Amino acid sequence: MSPSRDLQDGYAFKNFKYSSHYWILKKLEEEPEPLRILDVGCAAGYLGKILRERGHYVAGIESDAASAKKARAYYDVFHLADIETFAFPDRQEFDYILFADILEHLRDPAAVLRKAIPALRDTGKLIISVPNVANWIIRLSLLFGNFDSADRGILDKTHLHFFTLRTLTRMMAEVSCRVLDVTPTTLPVQLVFPFTEGKAFAPLHALHDALTGSWKTLFAYQFVLTAAPSGVAALPAANRMQAEMMK
Repeated sequence: MSPSRDLQDGYAFKNFKYSSHYWILKKLEEEPEPLRILDVGCAAGYLGKILRERGHYVAGIESDAASAKKARAYYDVFHLADIETFAFPDRQEFDYILFADILEHLRDPAAVLRKAIPALRDTGKLIISVPNVANWIIRLSLLFGNFDSADRGILDKTHLHFFTLRTLTRMMAEVSCRVLDVTPTTLPVQLVFPFTEGKAFAPLHALHDALTGSWKTLFAYQFVLTAAPSGVAALPAANRMQAEMMK
Protein backbone atom coordinates (compact mmCIF):
# COMPACT_ATOMS: atom_id res chain seq x y z
CA MET A 1 0.00 0.00 0.00
CA SER A 2 1.47 3.33 -1.00
CA PRO A 3 1.42 6.27 1.44
CA SER A 4 -1.78 8.30 1.20
CA ARG A 5 -1.56 12.08 0.90
CA ASP A 6 -3.80 14.58 2.56
CA LEU A 7 -4.95 17.04 -0.08
CA GLN A 8 -5.97 19.73 2.37
CA ASP A 9 -2.66 20.41 4.09
CA GLY A 10 -0.11 18.56 1.94
CA TYR A 11 0.94 16.20 4.72
CA ALA A 12 0.93 12.47 4.16
CA PHE A 13 -0.30 9.74 6.49
CA LYS A 14 2.76 7.54 6.73
CA ASN A 15 1.07 4.16 6.68
CA PHE A 16 4.23 2.16 6.11
CA LYS A 17 6.18 0.15 8.64
CA TYR A 18 8.72 1.95 10.88
CA SER A 19 7.27 5.44 10.27
CA SER A 20 6.39 7.76 13.15
CA HIS A 21 2.66 7.06 12.62
CA TYR A 22 3.35 3.33 12.63
CA TRP A 23 5.13 3.54 15.98
CA ILE A 24 2.53 5.85 17.55
CA LEU A 25 -0.29 3.48 16.63
CA LYS A 26 1.75 0.47 17.72
CA LYS A 27 2.39 1.99 21.17
CA LEU A 28 -1.34 2.58 21.60
CA GLU A 29 -2.15 -0.94 20.41
CA GLU A 30 -0.28 -2.30 23.43
CA GLU A 31 -2.89 -0.86 25.81
CA PRO A 32 -5.50 -3.45 26.90
CA GLU A 33 -8.60 -1.22 27.06
CA PRO A 34 -10.20 1.61 25.06
CA LEU A 35 -8.44 4.88 25.78
CA ARG A 36 -9.31 8.54 26.05
CA ILE A 37 -6.92 10.31 23.69
CA LEU A 38 -6.29 13.97 22.86
CA ASP A 39 -4.75 14.48 19.41
CA VAL A 40 -3.06 17.91 19.34
CA GLY A 41 -2.47 19.38 15.90
CA CYS A 42 -4.49 16.63 14.28
CA ALA A 43 -4.33 18.02 10.71
CA ALA A 44 -6.97 16.28 8.57
CA GLY A 45 -7.62 13.64 11.22
CA TYR A 46 -5.80 10.64 9.80
CA LEU A 47 -4.74 9.37 13.26
CA GLY A 48 -8.06 10.25 14.85
CA LYS A 49 -9.95 8.27 12.20
CA ILE A 50 -7.96 5.11 12.90
CA LEU A 51 -8.06 5.49 16.67
CA ARG A 52 -11.81 6.06 16.75
CA GLU A 53 -12.37 3.03 14.51
CA ARG A 54 -10.44 1.01 17.09
CA GLY A 55 -12.93 2.01 19.77
CA HIS A 56 -11.08 4.82 21.53
CA TYR A 57 -12.61 8.13 22.62
CA VAL A 58 -10.69 10.78 20.70
CA ALA A 59 -10.63 14.57 21.03
CA GLY A 60 -8.84 16.75 18.49
CA ILE A 61 -7.36 20.22 18.24
CA GLU A 62 -6.43 21.84 14.92
CA SER A 63 -5.68 25.45 14.03
CA ASP A 64 -6.05 25.26 10.24
CA ALA A 65 -9.70 25.74 9.24
CA ALA A 66 -9.48 23.72 6.01
CA SER A 67 -7.89 20.74 7.73
CA ALA A 68 -10.29 21.04 10.67
CA LYS A 69 -13.30 20.85 8.36
CA LYS A 70 -12.08 17.50 7.07
CA ALA A 71 -10.99 16.17 10.48
CA ARG A 72 -14.01 17.09 12.60
CA ALA A 73 -16.05 14.00 11.71
CA TYR A 74 -13.39 11.65 13.09
CA TYR A 75 -13.41 13.01 16.66
CA ASP A 76 -15.83 12.74 19.57
CA VAL A 77 -14.90 16.29 20.60
CA PHE A 78 -13.19 18.77 18.31
CA HIS A 79 -11.63 22.22 18.81
CA LEU A 80 -10.76 24.62 16.02
CA ALA A 81 -8.23 26.73 17.92
CA ASP A 82 -4.75 28.19 17.93
CA ILE A 83 -2.70 25.54 19.72
CA GLU A 84 -0.35 28.16 21.16
CA THR A 85 -3.17 30.03 22.93
CA PHE A 86 -5.56 27.12 23.61
CA ALA A 87 -6.28 26.87 27.34
CA PHE A 88 -6.47 23.02 27.55
CA PRO A 89 -9.37 23.32 30.03
CA ASP A 90 -9.79 19.59 30.77
CA ARG A 91 -8.28 18.22 33.96
CA GLN A 92 -7.28 14.56 34.43
CA GLU A 93 -9.32 13.61 31.39
CA PHE A 94 -7.02 11.70 29.02
CA ASP A 95 -4.94 8.53 29.07
CA TYR A 96 -2.75 9.84 26.24
CA ILE A 97 -2.03 13.18 24.63
CA LEU A 98 -0.50 12.96 21.15
CA PHE A 99 1.81 15.60 19.71
CA ALA A 100 2.47 13.95 16.34
CA ASP A 101 4.73 16.11 14.16
CA ILE A 102 3.49 19.36 15.72
CA LEU A 103 5.93 20.66 18.35
CA GLU A 104 8.48 21.72 15.74
CA HIS A 105 5.86 24.08 14.28
CA LEU A 106 5.20 25.95 17.55
CA ARG A 107 6.82 29.14 18.81
CA ASP A 108 7.06 27.81 22.38
CA PRO A 109 6.54 24.04 22.46
CA ALA A 110 7.49 23.75 26.15
CA ALA A 111 4.77 26.24 27.13
CA VAL A 112 2.16 24.25 25.21
CA LEU A 113 3.28 21.02 26.89
CA ARG A 114 2.99 22.63 30.33
CA LYS A 115 -0.58 23.71 29.60
CA ALA A 116 -1.54 20.31 28.21
CA ILE A 117 -0.08 18.05 30.92
CA PRO A 118 -2.80 18.73 33.55
CA ALA A 119 -5.31 17.20 31.11
CA LEU A 120 -3.66 13.80 31.68
CA ARG A 121 -5.00 11.32 34.19
CA ASP A 122 -2.69 10.21 37.00
CA THR A 123 -1.46 7.31 34.86
CA GLY A 124 -1.53 9.32 31.63
CA LYS A 125 1.29 9.65 29.11
CA LEU A 126 2.46 11.85 26.27
CA ILE A 127 3.49 10.51 22.87
CA ILE A 128 5.57 12.97 20.87
CA SER A 129 7.17 12.72 17.43
CA VAL A 130 9.68 15.27 16.13
CA PRO A 131 12.27 15.30 13.33
CA ASN A 132 15.93 14.69 14.16
CA VAL A 133 17.98 17.62 12.88
CA ALA A 134 21.16 15.67 13.71
CA ASN A 135 20.35 13.03 11.09
CA TRP A 136 23.39 12.10 9.02
CA ILE A 137 21.98 13.70 5.86
CA ILE A 138 21.65 17.08 7.60
CA ARG A 139 25.14 16.71 9.09
CA LEU A 140 26.57 15.96 5.67
CA SER A 141 24.76 18.95 4.17
CA LEU A 142 26.17 21.21 6.88
CA LEU A 143 29.64 19.91 6.13
CA PHE A 144 29.23 21.37 2.64
CA GLY A 145 27.71 24.60 3.95
CA ASN A 146 24.08 23.81 3.16
CA PHE A 147 21.12 24.27 5.51
CA ASP A 148 18.39 25.06 3.03
CA SER A 149 14.70 24.94 3.94
CA ALA A 150 12.36 22.69 1.98
CA ASP A 151 8.66 22.08 1.44
CA ARG A 152 8.76 18.84 3.45
CA GLY A 153 11.02 16.86 5.72
CA ILE A 154 13.42 17.71 8.52
CA LEU A 155 14.10 21.21 7.18
CA ASP A 156 10.46 21.99 6.40
CA LYS A 157 10.21 25.76 5.99
CA THR A 158 7.34 25.86 8.50
CA HIS A 159 9.50 24.41 11.30
CA LEU A 160 10.30 26.93 14.03
CA HIS A 161 12.27 24.55 16.26
CA PHE A 162 14.85 21.90 15.46
CA PHE A 163 15.37 18.98 17.83
CA THR A 164 18.13 16.55 18.58
CA LEU A 165 17.63 13.70 21.03
CA ARG A 166 19.52 15.71 23.64
CA THR A 167 17.41 18.86 23.25
CA LEU A 168 14.20 16.84 23.16
CA THR A 169 14.94 15.02 26.41
CA ARG A 170 16.10 18.30 27.98
CA MET A 171 12.78 19.91 27.09
CA MET A 172 10.91 17.03 28.71
CA ALA A 173 12.89 17.59 31.90
CA GLU A 174 12.04 21.29 31.78
CA VAL A 175 8.31 20.47 31.70
CA SER A 176 8.70 17.99 34.58
CA CYS A 177 8.26 14.80 32.57
CA ARG A 178 10.29 11.63 32.67
CA VAL A 179 11.13 9.90 29.41
CA LEU A 180 9.87 6.33 29.32
CA ASP A 181 11.15 5.29 25.91
CA VAL A 182 12.42 6.68 22.62
CA THR A 183 11.91 4.95 19.28
CA PRO A 184 13.90 6.15 16.23
CA THR A 185 12.24 6.07 12.82
CA THR A 186 13.93 5.26 9.56
CA LEU A 187 14.33 7.63 6.65
CA PRO A 188 11.01 7.55 4.71
CA VAL A 189 12.28 5.65 1.70
CA GLN A 190 8.73 4.55 0.91
CA LEU A 191 7.61 8.15 0.37
CA VAL A 192 10.36 8.76 -2.17
CA PHE A 193 10.17 5.32 -3.78
CA PRO A 194 6.61 3.95 -3.29
CA PHE A 195 7.43 0.72 -5.13
CA THR A 196 9.58 -0.32 -2.14
CA GLU A 197 6.37 -0.98 -0.19
CA GLY A 198 6.25 -4.40 -1.84
CA LYS A 199 6.90 -7.54 0.23
CA ALA A 200 10.15 -8.16 -1.62
CA PHE A 201 11.66 -5.09 0.06
CA ALA A 202 10.55 -6.01 3.61
CA PRO A 203 13.95 -7.50 4.60
CA LEU A 204 15.71 -4.34 3.44
CA HIS A 205 13.37 -2.15 5.51
CA ALA A 206 13.97 -4.40 8.53
CA LEU A 207 17.73 -4.05 8.04
CA HIS A 208 17.31 -0.28 7.69
CA ASP A 209 15.38 -0.21 10.97
CA ALA A 210 18.06 -2.24 12.74
CA LEU A 211 20.77 0.13 11.45
CA THR A 212 18.75 3.13 12.63
CA GLY A 213 18.35 1.63 16.09
CA SER A 214 22.07 0.88 16.34
CA TRP A 215 22.93 4.61 16.36
CA LYS A 216 19.71 6.53 16.68
CA THR A 217 21.22 9.97 17.25
CA LEU A 218 22.88 9.72 13.82
CA PHE A 219 20.47 7.66 11.71
CA ALA A 220 17.01 8.51 13.10
CA TYR A 221 14.78 10.53 10.81
CA GLN A 222 12.37 11.20 13.68
CA PHE A 223 12.11 10.35 17.36
CA VAL A 224 8.90 8.96 18.81
CA LEU A 225 9.06 9.59 22.53
CA THR A 226 6.78 8.42 25.33
CA ALA A 227 6.85 10.43 28.56
CA ALA A 228 4.92 10.79 31.79
CA PRO A 229 4.61 13.69 34.24
CA SER A 230 6.85 13.21 37.25
CA GLY A 231 6.75 16.46 39.23
CA VAL A 232 9.91 17.74 40.92
CA ALA A 233 11.65 14.40 40.49
CA ALA A 234 11.62 14.70 36.71
CA LEU A 235 14.91 16.51 36.20
CA PRO A 236 17.35 13.90 37.60
CA ALA A 237 15.34 11.06 36.11
CA ALA A 238 15.40 12.67 32.69
CA ASN A 239 19.10 13.38 33.00
CA ARG A 240 19.83 9.72 33.74
CA MET A 241 17.70 8.64 30.80
CA GLN A 242 19.44 11.16 28.58
CA ALA A 243 22.88 9.89 29.61
CA GLU A 244 21.88 6.32 28.78
CA MET A 245 20.43 7.24 25.38
CA MET A 246 23.50 9.22 24.35
CA LYS A 247 25.80 6.23 24.70
